[in-house]
Amino acid sequence: MRLAALRDAPFAFGSTYEREQTADETSWRERLANRAQLAAELDGEIVGTAAGIASDKTSAALISMWVAPRARGRGVGARLVNSVVDWAKDQGYSTVLLWVTDGNAVAERLYERCGFARTGVVQPVHPGEPRLEFEMGKRI
Repeated sequence: MRLAALRDAPFAFGSTYEREQTADETSWRERLANRAQLAAELDGEIVGTAAGIASDKTSAALISMWVAPRARGRGVGARLVNSVVDWAKDQGYSTVLLWVTDGNAVAERLYERCGFARTGVVQPVHPGEPRLEFEMGKRI
């Protein structure tokens, strides 16, 4: 699923398909060990993913959000976002934060519909790169 996301929307992630396609099973398992990785299923097929991780003692982060093109516009993204928010609430966090690449208006609108707003924090997607991403947050 991660590789499909990176192929479909390379502009939306901090990693690349080329870098992650060489990861071995141990590497994938280590990544998954420290997060709540969620998957969305539609008609018996996995069509989306999102994860929640600790950001600090009071905040969780929503990361690795992606919905397959055939499932977009069907509420899958909102269900994934809300599931990560529910996970964060159950874990005792008071805020959920996320990063959106500047220009990814579709994702920003989804997050706004789910109650997120820009925090004013902006950073390069990668150090030294001109592409920017901005932080969004939601109190829960």
